[in-house]
Parts: sequence; structure tokens; C-alpha cells
Amino acid sequence: MVAPGGELGFLHPLPVSRLWGVGPVTRERLERLGVSTVADLADLPLDVLTGALGRAAGNHLHRLAHGLDERAVEPDQVPKSVSHEETYPHDHHHREPLRREIVRMADAVAARLRAQDRAARTVVLKVRFADFRTITRSATLPEAVDTGPALARAAKALLDEVDPAPGVRLLGVGAGGLTDAAVHQLALFDDVTGEAGAGLDEWGDASRAVDEIRERFGSAAIGPARLAGPGGLRVKRRGDQQWGPDSGG
Repeated sequence: MVAPGGELGFLHPLPVSRLWGVGPVTRERLERLGVSTVADLADLPLDVLTGALGRAAGNHLHRLAHGLDERAVEPDQVPKSVSHEETYPHDHHHREPLRREIVRMADAVAARLRAQDRAARTVVLKVRFADFRTITRSATLPEAVDTGPALARAAKALLDEVDPAPGVRLLGVGAGGLTDAAVHQLALFDDVTGEAGAGLDEWGDASRAVDEIRERFGSAAIGPARLAGPGGLRVKRRGDQQWGPDSGG
């Protein structure tokens, strides 16, 4: 809890990366200016900041560092999308490790969708290359899904259209076009009970069982077999740093 008048006391000791809009590139530029905390950023002259980051980004971060933000707080806002992305400590030049990363991120995105009783009609793949060129690819699904295998299947198909040879620095999987998970469009060959026999997303019951196991035993208790290794399951956890929880491949 931050009491009125205690905003700067709360903000200033934090790492500058905690401010919305400070990603790896911005953080590196700020570090070259000697900025590591929000307090350091607040002490930086505005003209120096805008010169390094541009007028819009510089002014925005300058105001945030001083606890100034006129945007309305909407704690109950319905999310329009759910995504996970990760910046890697080394570039990936081949599809296979990226396909494994897609499984991991899709599993996490799907778990968040189910926790919010939402399902997605659109899957988005985000790729940033070693030269910081960034592309996105998206696919609209014939029905809304909320399971990792369904999201991963669509995202891996999008990855097949991308050449990773230049080196992939960042990868992200997102879900958009969110709908109420309770709404299910019957397909031509679904039975009258609404059970999707050979439908797009046949993992519903299994995924909900996984949710129950994780709630009881922890997020690493169960997950896709492809993510298992000598150290156990390498799952994407809520609360991980936005730009990657570890240096594993």
C-alpha cells in the first residue's frame, strides 16, 4: 500500500526497468547515462533524456519518474489480449528451439486465459531479430480456444513462415480476439451436447485438470512433456521478469 504523499518514496528506489515502457533497448540507453533506478531517472535533466530517447518517450518517462501520470486507474478493465514474450541472452538461428519456446509460452498464455474465463480467436507471433527488426504474424482461428496445444499449433504454423537464420533475439506468443470461454460455437460435426469431437481444441478437460494440479502442487508440477529436462519442467511462471526468467534455451 502506497499512502498519499509517499509515491516518490515508493518509486525512487525501484530499478528503472520497473517503469512501463522501459525495455531492454531503453534500459541500455539509460544505463549509458548512469541511470539504474527511478531516482536516477528523476534527477536526469529533461533535455538530456529527450535527446537520448526522443521527445515523446523522454517526456513520458520523466513524468513517471516524478510520480506524474494522469491516466485513469481501471482495476477491473477487461483484458483485450494476453501474451508472453522473452528476450534471450543469445540469438536463436534454428526453428526447433523456438518451437519449444512456443509450447512453453502458449501453455502460460492459455493458463491465464482459463483463469480469466476467456478464450481467444486470434493467435499472434512476435519475433525480434538480432538487428532489432521486429515483425508480427497473426492467424484467426475458426473457433475460440483456451488451451496450450491449440495456441501452440497456430503459433508454430506462423513460425514456419519466418526465417530465423538472421538470429531471433525475442519471441512472443499472444492471444487476442477474446471472448467468454463459456460461449462455444458448435461445429458441423459436434454432437448436440456441445462436445467437440474432432474439434479444433480437444484439450479442454485435460487442461482444466492441469490447472487443478498446479493450483495444489505448484506451477512446475505438471506441463507439456516437451518442456521436461534434467532439471524438471521449464515452465513460464507468472511473476517472471517481462524479458525472460532465465538463460535457458
